[in-house]
Amino acid sequence: MEIRQAGIEDLITLQKLGRETYRHYFGSLWHNSDELEAFLVQDFGDEEMLGSLDDPGHCWLMAVEKGVVAGFAKLHFDQPLDQAEGRGAKLCKLYFTPDSRSRGLGSQLFAAAEAAARAHRQPVLWLDVLQSNLPAIGFYQRQGMHQVTENTYVTATQTTRLWIMKKEIND
Repeated sequence: MEIRQAGIEDLITLQKLGRETYRHYFGSLWHNSDELEAFLVQDFGDEEMLGSLDDPGHCWLMAVEKGVVAGFAKLHFDQPLDQAEGRGAKLCKLYFTPDSRSRGLGSQLFAAAEAAARAHRQPVLWLDVLQSNLPAIGFYQRQGMHQVTENTYVTATQTTRLWIMKKEIND
């Protein structure tokens, strides 16, 4: 597998893969389909994506296997930990296609994201994860992360409970 930094030229690929994988893994958790679609437009819309891909405070990594994009990660540097102390690189996304899961690719992409955070001198790598997503929590624990606090994501029709997990990465 090759891991490379994504650029503007990868916009359409990232949008398509992001929307498809998000719907696959999390679509059923949304109580309101209009809210899901609004979330996807916000997260993967042209304006958000173009700004993020062009911003040096963000880093998009693509995992390419046999010429096909299998997954991606998005980091946002110098972000305050919600309801916890400190700042660091937030791992906003780590998504893989369903047929690319459970083959060790996630660990490789996580390691590349951690290396990017170190290169940007971030003391902490952190993320939020659904409390109900036990496979993801287990994966992040195996990568050396631990839960530090909890948070919620609130929409008009639902409240979703999240764990905030982090890993100290300063040398």
